[in-house]
Amino acid sequence: MNMKGNDPLQFICAKAEEYIPVYVKDDSVQLIYLDPPFFKQNILKMYNKDTKNMYSFSDKWKSLDIYLEFIEDILVKCKSKLLNSGLIFLHCDSSANHHLRLLMDKVFGEKYFVNEIIWSYKRWSNSALRLLESHQNILIYSKTGKYKFNRVLTGYSPTTNIDQILQARERDKNGIVKYKKDDNDLIVSIKEKKGVPLRDVWEIPFLNPKAKERVGYPTQKPIELMSRIIKISCDEGDFILDPFCGSGSMGIAAYTGNCIYLGIDNNDDAIRICNKRKRNYHISQSAVKDGNYYNFLNLENEIKSFISSINAIPVERNKGLDGIYSSAEGFVGIRFQRSNESVAEVIALINKAAKEKPLIKKIIIKTHDSDLFEIIPNDIFILESLSYSLNKIIEPIDNKTVIGVCQG
Repeated sequence: MNMKGNDPLQFICAKAEEYIPVYVKDDSVQLIYLDPPFFKQNILKMYNKDTKNMYSFSDKWKSLDIYLEFIEDILVKCKSKLLNSGLIFLHCDSSANHHLRLLMDKVFGEKYFVNEIIWSYKRWSNSALRLLESHQNILIYSKTGKYKFNRVLTGYSPTTNIDQILQARERDKNGIVKYKKDDNDLIVSIKEKKGVPLRDVWEIPFLNPKAKERVGYPTQKPIELMSRIIKISCDEGDFILDPFCGSGSMGIAAYTGNCIYLGIDNNDDAIRICNKRKRNYHISQSAVKDGNYYNFLNLENEIKSFISSINAIPVERNKGLDGIYSSAEGFVGIRFQRSNESVAEVIALINKAAKEKPLIKKIIIKTHDSDLFEIIPNDIFILESLSYSLNKIIEPIDNKTVIGVCQG
């Protein structure tokens, strides 16, 4: 590899098909991640409000054959750079994924197909007369059958029976799985299993349009997605090659994962973004893990129950509001007090939210005591949550019981 000094994170402005054969050593790369043009046949654009710049790149091709020839050339040149233990990930979508799967079979061989990851996410609506596209594909291939793969375990499904976790099983002479029993015909217990292997469907959201991680590049991928790819394919110190680095998300993920990284892109704007991001990057922490949208929505059971009980609209990704009730007179904003918040802090948050959303009333659900002196503006109504009200009744009873026991 051609790394300047000991810098483990480098972005190069060049054509990957010309740079890789000359400057990247054969059999040196553990992970190759390609996020090439998808054959969208248009120009992708995005406006960055902070820098006031319009970032764009062309994904127009004279023909599908020319596009596939370009991708094949890159794949062939990358293959020789991959270690025998390495993996190559090709990111694509429905525009050409069926063609690219066949191309990967051609270059790497059908038997070296490892997995196809489905990156699933929720998206905004559109008016197209078809199902809403809400996933992309990542094809994984190896160079040999002796590739490195780090096993990642995840949590059990809520529907998993406890006996499936705590009771040992074995196959009988007919190959049927059954619970293992000891000499006394008692089922053998085992220590709790650590989890189930990571699935090939990854539910990781698109970046929030207001997320600090966003840099304004049209095809920016979440660092969380990149980090997961690294986690299953690399160890610390491994070399990662990214021939279409775009906004540099894989580079930041590699840097935080203590890997060596080389990103290449022939777009000057992309490299400028990458180098700026290298000096000052943000990582948005999503709570969504394989469909766990409950945590992502950030609403506890009491909040969700209250919002739904009054037919209000849940509000997500807003620090100042948990729900909005639509009345004939206008909108009513609702916000629950969190455990680490004072009432004054909640008032400030709901007032800030009200500047963007016109509210005729603002309701705060109080969950605990926090302020010695609470100054409540006239346009804000304070309600006590059920748990808070009950605790105010129960705590004095508990205290009397404790005192009575001590006195006795």
